[in-house]
Amino acid sequence: MAEALQKNETYIEIWHNPYLSDTKKTGFVCMLYMKNKKQRFFGLNDLPQLVKEAHRKKQDVYISLNAFEHGSRTAAALKQIRNIGVDLDCYKLNISAQEAINILKQYVIDGKIPNPNVVIQSGRGVQLLYSISGGASPKMAFLAQYITTQYIAAMKDLGADTAATDVSRVFRLPYSINSRNGEQVKPYIWRALEYDLEELYSYCVPLEKKRKSKKTGTIEILPAQRGLKNLYSLNAARKDDLNRLVQLRNGDIEKRNVMIYIYSYTVALTLKNKEQTLHFARQLNDQFVDPDKISEVIRTAGRAYDDAMQFFDEFAKNGYKMWYKANDGIKRPMKTETIIEVLEITRDEIRDMKTVIDPTEKRERNTKRKRELRREQGMKERSEYLAEMKDQTEDKFWQLQKALERYPNAKQKDLAEYLGVDRSYISKLKKQLKEKM
Repeated sequence: MAEALQKNETYIEIWHNPYLSDTKKTGFVCMLYMKNKKQRFFGLNDLPQLVKEAHRKKQDVYISLNAFEHGSRTAAALKQIRNIGVDLDCYKLNISAQEAINILKQYVIDGKIPNPNVVIQSGRGVQLLYSISGGASPKMAFLAQYITTQYIAAMKDLGADTAATDVSRVFRLPYSINSRNGEQVKPYIWRALEYDLEELYSYCVPLEKKRKSKKTGTIEILPAQRGLKNLYSLNAARKDDLNRLVQLRNGDIEKRNVMIYIYSYTVALTLKNKEQTLHFARQLNDQFVDPDKISEVIRTAGRAYDDAMQFFDEFAKNGYKMWYKANDGIKRPMKTETIIEVLEITRDEIRDMKTVIDPTEKRERNTKRKRELRREQGMKERSEYLAEMKDQTEDKFWQLQKALERYPNAKQKDLAEYLGVDRSYISKLKKQLKEKM
């Protein structure tokens, strides 16, 4: 929202509230059984079954941080952002879970990070949940990933996993069993009051250079410039794709130096901190079967950071719009087709990517999406279709009511952004809502 408006506070009373609650009804959370790769989806009405499943003490069961359409846990199927999560692999640094927790408490006292809502002792490591009050629109995914990346950088000395920023990621299910050491996953509520994205963002390096506010006491979480938002959205997805490529190849990367440069340039634009960028690069290098020398990683990542910051300064001067001027010495973000070419990404690998895709894959995805939409609409009886449309409208009514309760002075454009719809639709909903009352 563009303003720090009056809102209703929401609280966590039990471990499952960050995932499903009366204020988080849109979509389904996904439970993943690692042993057989089976997925189950749970909506608010399925909460008793989810709780029961958690206490069955099965091994290596995970739960999504966010909500999706039923049957799909992909970024395209994202319905609601519910949590910011940070995974601390502290054991990799020979730091015990209890030692990590003690350090985290000091980080909170020092104001380095916000107090987590839920701290999960996952067996060998620690996982942190920051629960978003009422959930957030999928359109805010870029900001959620931006915040996550910033928090990971702040907790790098505790082994924060630099690859775990994707909105579709999962954490260990509370009360399940970690098969690696036989320990039960235990959740602890540290802060009952849930956060707004504005509050979580306030701990980050600003997306853009600080501007004078027209009103005192206001917080702006979305940049006015569309180009800047697009840049961060692309970077967040590109970073995920590069991490995914390393996983697909089981760390067997031939052009390691090129990969480190592209990856470092990408994360530098998010972190805007050279030391943290080097840390991300070193973690990526550790995933390679044949890692480069640390001195070479530092040199390559440092060069990528300098190039990225030089580009960002010019990008800001140009009003956050891309410009094209030959021989200006600025190294712009690498084009997608260039990345595919230099890293020799195959057609099979492209199918697993989100943004690093070629025109052929883009056309195939678009054709498939249209085909599925036609099939879905064609298979439904008109009565069923109308009932579904009514359910969707009722869901938007509910979301609008909640938004108005939390932000009674919100402007129409802010409400539209919050619900992920057009302004004209907000006017229509308000009119129908008024008629219902």
